Amino acid sequence: MAEEKKAYDDWMQLHVCDDPYWKVPTRYMDRSRVGGQERKLDKFDRLYPGCVDDLYKGLPTYYGGLCVSKNDSQDAIEKAYERKKKSSIYPEEVIERAYEMLSDKGKRSAYDEIIRVFTKVLLAFTASEKREIIEGHADWLEREKKRDTMEYIMENRGAWFYLFSRGAPTFYKLLGVDRAKLKEGEEVKCKKKNVDPRLAEEICKTLNNLQLRFEYDFVFDELSRFFDANPFADELLQGLLSRGASHRRKKAFLKGRDAAYLMVLKYQNYLKRYGEIMDDHLDWQEYTGDKTFYSVLNIDASLIPADKREAESFIRNAYRDKERTEEVNLAYSVLKNSRLREDYDWLLKHGKWLSKMHKLDMEKAGKAQINAVMEMADAAVMDVQESLARK
Repeated sequence: MAEEKKAYDDWMQLHVCDDPYWKVPTRYMDRSRVGGQERKLDKFDRLYPGCVDDLYKGLPTYYGGLCVSKNDSQDAIEKAYERKKKSSIYPEEVIERAYEMLSDKGKRSAYDEIIRVFTKVLLAFTASEKREIIEGHADWLEREKKRDTMEYIMENRGAWFYLFSRGAPTFYKLLGVDRAKLKEGEEVKCKKKNVDPRLAEEICKTLNNLQLRFEYDFVFDELSRFFDANPFADELLQGLLSRGASHRRKKAFLKGRDAAYLMVLKYQNYLKRYGEIMDDHLDWQEYTGDKTFYSVLNIDASLIPADKREAESFIRNAYRDKERTEEVNLAYSVLKNSRLREDYDWLLKHGKWLSKMHKLDMEKAGKAQINAVMEMADAAVMDVQESLARK
């Protein structure tokens, strides 16, 4: 399985799933024979408002909504709830009810009974009523899958959104390829002259990867369909992206500027992370050159143990005998924290070229300027990759 496909599947398993506990019986039973079950369901409805209505509306069971199973631990339910709070097509109050019912053992047991009784009551539904609720359920799941697919792509393919927001030509248009005429499994090749071969190679590499092509086609189709039909497209795009898209979508300043297009495509995610780190840690700037937090504490970074606790002990020992100046305290606070140290180490590896790239005026920078910075970037990234391969 391709690396990109596995990453997508692993992410989606945590965010959207089938609903094995929701089912509509195919056989029919006269309503008089399920009267007792209907009364039970009415009682549950009074005890746990909203739970029964959610099922009637075709919403997934709370297990399917949170993407957990009946055997999952409290910790797993807690994490699933936090994920769904951040992004879900399901109404906020439904997510809250799901967490309330599944995080309490007594309520979870009651909810399991609600599902069982609800299934019994559905026996008395007509074929058309069953079909309606089945279609509603399928629609909820499909919309959630689309939402989570978009969320995944936004998180991992920021360059595509940046290009879309600037009105850049699509990958297919830039290559001179008619997407509609491509056969299944056909290799995509550049058919246009005078396209920077580096850019053509990068785009072909993307479109000839089945997973990446699926992601690109998905996001382009969804955004095109949405924004072409919406009179407030530009304003909505800014809210959707929140990734520094400060220009109007129709201002296609990347058209014909292959070097700039290539730089965005290859390094937008690096620029995004760099911007986030620098925004959060302005006081790191002066410690990314000859003087670093490691030199402040007289630490050889290569000697820090891989184990988190051992690493913290190692750094604490180096800090123990130092005079508690503001600089020493700052260095210790960063290096002892594994997450901050990871960001800081990344900044040391990439900060020099990213600083230059970050300062480029994308609308005015010339080809030679962009290529010079990309040469630095390519070399730095290659050095990091070779270093990792040697370990």
